[in-house]
Amino acid sequence: MAKILHPAAALLALSLAVMPAWAAQSDEAEATLRAEVQQAVWPADIVALSSQYLARYPRSAWADTCVGLRERAGDAMRALGTRDVQLYRNAFVAVGESSATSTEARQAALGDQSAALRLAHMYLHGENGVASDLNRYVGWLQYATKLGNRDASYELAVHYRRQDMPVLASQYEARAIEMGYTPPRWLDHVRK
Repeated sequence: MAKILHPAAALLALSLAVMPAWAAQSDEAEATLRAEVQQAVWPADIVALSSQYLARYPRSAWADTCVGLRERAGDAMRALGTRDVQLYRNAFVAVGESSATSTEARQAALGDQSAALRLAHMYLHGENGVASDLNRYVGWLQYATKLGNRDASYELAVHYRRQDMPVLASQYEARAIEMGYTPPRWLDHVRK
Protein backbone atom coordinates (compact mmCIF):
# COMPACT_ATOMS: atom_id res chain seq x y z
CA MET A 1 0.00 0.00 0.00
CA ALA A 2 1.36 3.40 -1.03
CA LYS A 3 1.69 6.02 1.61
CA ILE A 4 0.02 9.35 0.79
CA LEU A 5 1.92 12.37 2.09
CA HIS A 6 0.39 15.61 3.15
CA PRO A 7 1.16 18.31 0.51
CA ALA A 8 3.30 20.29 2.99
CA ALA A 9 5.29 17.16 3.89
CA ALA A 10 5.79 16.36 0.21
CA LEU A 11 7.08 19.89 -0.42
CA LEU A 12 9.46 19.62 2.53
CA ALA A 13 10.78 16.26 1.30
CA LEU A 14 11.32 17.68 -2.17
CA SER A 15 13.12 20.79 -0.86
CA LEU A 16 15.40 18.65 1.32
CA ALA A 17 16.30 16.53 -1.70
CA VAL A 18 17.16 19.60 -3.81
CA MET A 19 18.80 21.65 -1.04
CA PRO A 20 22.22 19.92 -0.91
CA ALA A 21 22.85 20.59 -4.61
CA TRP A 22 21.76 24.23 -4.25
CA ALA A 23 23.83 24.67 -1.07
CA ALA A 24 26.92 23.22 -2.75
CA GLN A 25 26.57 25.64 -5.67
CA SER A 26 26.09 28.53 -3.25
CA ASP A 27 29.15 27.51 -1.22
CA GLU A 28 31.23 27.25 -4.38
CA ALA A 29 30.09 30.67 -5.62
CA GLU A 30 30.82 32.20 -2.21
CA ALA A 31 34.29 30.66 -2.11
CA THR A 32 35.03 31.87 -5.65
CA LEU A 33 34.00 35.44 -4.87
CA ARG A 34 35.93 35.40 -1.59
CA ALA A 35 39.04 34.25 -3.47
CA GLU A 36 38.58 37.09 -5.98
CA VAL A 37 38.42 39.60 -3.13
CA GLN A 38 41.52 38.10 -1.54
CA GLN A 39 43.53 38.15 -4.78
CA ALA A 40 42.61 41.62 -6.03
CA VAL A 41 45.51 44.11 -6.01
CA TRP A 42 43.82 47.32 -7.19
CA PRO A 43 41.97 49.18 -4.41
CA ALA A 44 38.91 49.94 -6.58
CA ASP A 45 38.62 46.24 -7.46
CA ILE A 46 38.81 45.29 -3.79
CA VAL A 47 36.05 47.78 -2.95
CA ALA A 48 33.82 46.58 -5.81
CA LEU A 49 34.34 42.87 -5.13
CA SER A 50 33.89 43.34 -1.37
CA SER A 51 30.64 45.19 -2.00
CA GLN A 52 29.44 42.34 -4.24
CA TYR A 53 30.40 39.80 -1.60
CA LEU A 54 28.59 41.70 1.16
CA ALA A 55 25.47 42.14 -0.99
CA ARG A 56 25.31 38.40 -1.72
CA TYR A 57 26.51 36.99 1.60
CA PRO A 58 25.76 39.56 4.33
CA ARG A 59 25.46 36.91 7.05
CA SER A 60 28.65 35.08 6.12
CA ALA A 61 31.28 34.44 8.75
CA TRP A 62 33.70 36.34 6.49
CA ALA A 63 31.44 39.42 6.14
CA ASP A 64 33.12 41.40 8.95
CA THR A 65 36.54 40.77 7.43
CA CYS A 66 35.18 41.86 4.07
CA VAL A 67 33.87 45.13 5.56
CA GLY A 68 37.36 45.84 6.93
CA LEU A 69 38.99 45.13 3.57
CA ARG A 70 36.51 47.40 1.81
CA GLU A 71 37.20 50.25 4.25
CA ARG A 72 41.00 49.93 3.96
CA ALA A 73 40.87 49.75 0.16
CA GLY A 74 38.54 52.77 0.14
CA ASP A 75 41.10 54.77 2.13
CA ALA A 76 43.78 53.68 -0.34
CA MET A 77 41.57 54.78 -3.26
CA ARG A 78 41.21 58.23 -1.71
CA ALA A 79 45.00 58.51 -1.36
CA LEU A 80 45.48 57.46 -4.98
CA GLY A 81 42.85 59.95 -6.13
CA THR A 82 44.84 62.99 -5.09
CA ARG A 83 46.80 65.12 -7.53
CA ASP A 84 50.14 64.58 -5.85
CA VAL A 85 50.15 60.77 -6.27
CA GLN A 86 51.19 59.68 -9.74
CA LEU A 87 50.49 55.97 -9.40
CA TYR A 88 47.92 54.12 -11.43
CA ARG A 89 46.26 50.72 -11.78
CA ASN A 90 48.99 49.28 -13.99
CA ALA A 91 51.56 49.87 -11.23
CA PHE A 92 49.60 47.63 -8.86
CA VAL A 93 48.79 44.99 -11.46
CA ALA A 94 52.37 44.76 -12.76
CA VAL A 95 53.73 44.28 -9.24
CA GLY A 96 50.97 41.81 -8.35
CA GLU A 97 51.92 39.55 -11.27
CA SER A 98 55.24 38.65 -9.66
CA SER A 99 54.89 36.06 -6.91
CA ALA A 100 57.68 37.70 -4.92
CA THR A 101 55.88 41.04 -4.82
CA SER A 102 52.20 40.07 -4.92
CA THR A 103 51.91 40.19 -1.13
CA GLU A 104 53.44 43.67 -1.08
CA ALA A 105 51.06 44.84 -3.82
CA ARG A 106 48.07 43.46 -1.95
CA GLN A 107 49.12 45.11 1.31
CA ALA A 108 49.76 48.42 -0.47
CA ALA A 109 46.32 48.18 -2.09
CA LEU A 110 44.91 47.95 1.41
CA GLY A 111 46.72 51.12 2.48
CA ASP A 112 49.84 49.64 4.08
CA GLN A 113 52.30 52.54 3.95
CA SER A 114 55.31 50.33 4.75
CA ALA A 115 54.49 47.98 1.86
CA ALA A 116 54.25 51.00 -0.46
CA LEU A 117 57.71 52.16 0.70
CA ARG A 118 59.16 48.67 0.17
CA LEU A 119 57.72 48.65 -3.36
CA ALA A 120 59.32 52.04 -4.02
CA HIS A 121 62.68 50.58 -3.02
CA MET A 122 62.14 47.55 -5.26
CA TYR A 123 61.62 49.91 -8.20
CA LEU A 124 64.62 52.00 -7.23
CA HIS A 125 66.95 49.01 -7.09
CA GLY A 126 65.23 46.67 -9.58
CA GLU A 127 64.67 43.90 -7.04
CA ASN A 128 62.38 40.85 -6.73
CA GLY A 129 61.60 40.59 -10.41
CA VAL A 130 60.71 44.28 -10.72
CA ALA A 131 62.61 46.30 -13.31
CA SER A 132 64.25 49.49 -12.12
CA ASP A 133 61.91 52.39 -12.88
CA LEU A 134 62.46 55.88 -11.45
CA ASN A 135 58.90 57.02 -12.22
CA ARG A 136 57.38 54.09 -10.37
CA TYR A 137 59.84 54.66 -7.52
CA VAL A 138 58.60 58.24 -7.18
CA GLY A 139 54.94 57.17 -7.54
CA TRP A 140 55.22 54.60 -4.77
CA LEU A 141 56.99 57.13 -2.54
CA GLN A 142 54.21 59.64 -3.20
CA TYR A 143 51.61 57.02 -2.34
CA ALA A 144 53.44 55.96 0.84
CA THR A 145 53.68 59.62 1.84
CA LYS A 146 49.97 60.17 1.25
CA LEU A 147 49.29 57.15 3.45
CA GLY A 148 51.32 58.83 6.21
CA ASN A 149 54.83 57.39 5.89
CA ARG A 150 57.21 60.10 7.10
CA ASP A 151 60.33 58.23 5.91
CA ALA A 152 58.91 58.08 2.38
CA SER A 153 58.15 61.80 2.51
CA TYR A 154 61.70 62.67 3.51
CA GLU A 155 63.15 60.26 0.95
CA LEU A 156 61.04 62.02 -1.68
CA ALA A 157 62.36 65.38 -0.46
CA VAL A 158 65.93 64.14 -0.88
CA HIS A 159 65.08 62.77 -4.34
CA TYR A 160 63.62 66.11 -5.47
CA ARG A 161 66.59 67.96 -4.01
CA ARG A 162 68.94 65.77 -6.09
CA GLN A 163 66.78 66.47 -9.15
CA ASP A 164 67.21 70.21 -8.50
CA MET A 165 63.53 70.68 -7.69
CA PRO A 166 63.76 72.73 -4.47
CA VAL A 167 60.07 73.65 -4.23
CA LEU A 168 58.93 70.02 -4.26
CA ALA A 169 61.84 69.06 -1.99
CA SER A 170 60.82 71.62 0.61
CA GLN A 171 57.15 70.59 0.43
CA TYR A 172 57.93 66.94 1.09
CA GLU A 173 60.48 67.77 3.77
CA ALA A 174 57.87 69.92 5.53
CA ARG A 175 55.36 67.05 5.32
CA ALA A 176 57.91 64.65 6.78
CA ILE A 177 58.59 67.01 9.68
CA GLU A 178 54.84 67.50 10.25
CA MET A 179 54.53 63.72 10.48
CA GLY A 180 57.27 63.61 13.13
CA TYR A 181 60.40 62.99 11.06
CA THR A 182 63.61 64.48 12.43
CA PRO A 183 66.11 65.18 9.61
CA PRO A 184 69.67 64.07 10.33
CA ARG A 185 71.86 66.94 11.62
CA TRP A 186 74.70 66.16 9.25
CA LEU A 187 72.49 67.08 6.27
CA ASP A 188 71.53 70.51 7.61
CA HIS A 189 73.92 72.38 5.30
CA VAL A 190 72.44 70.61 2.25
CA ARG A 191 68.90 71.71 3.02
CA LYS A 192 69.81 75.42 3.10
